[in-house]
Amino acid sequence: MTNDEFTHLERSVLIHDHVKRYAAIRRFCYGDVIDIASGCGYGTSMVATNPDVTSVLGVDTDADAIAWGEKEFSGPKINYKVMSASDVEGKFDTLVCLETIEHIKDTGTIPELVRRTKVDNVIISFPDKKTTHYNPHHVHDFYQQDILKLFPDHILYHRFRITDASLLLFTRKPERAPSSIYNNLTDLRS
Repeated sequence: MTNDEFTHLERSVLIHDHVKRYAAIRRFCYGDVIDIASGCGYGTSMVATNPDVTSVLGVDTDADAIAWGEKEFSGPKINYKVMSASDVEGKFDTLVCLETIEHIKDTGTIPELVRRTKVDNVIISFPDKKTTHYNPHHVHDFYQQDILKLFPDHILYHRFRITDASLLLFTRKPERAPSSIYNNLTDLRS
């Protein structure tokens, strides 16, 4: 095996794992969905195949990736926009944020997006191992409890792992429910 062959193989494994994460979470999506850091759009397209999804907005700061998504992964429920998470406006039911939060310097960016767009259903994945020492694009190493603390108005309702990534699914706490109902949620840390 040559170095080029190895690099190609490793890249293929990473893409395969990312596709598996989108395949695993799309069943939890519903309504109007926003896919933050959608890249070239294959995940946005996968989410749109869920019949419970009304629309999907793929958002990325890379204009070339968005153009590729519009060309290769378009559909009647799909729109793409070149913008940052800080510029997103509107109301969404579900936020998909896969392998993104560890790239964003300000850890409040995604929680602020959720608050601003009144998202009830939050789906986040992140590497649950130290990566900042070898990946120059990762600015944070997160553990599950770190992510739980970012969303105090939401309840963790499901969690699972795929390869070396944790996937956490949150729903907004009902406004009228007594807070004592959720006392055990801090016990969900692993």
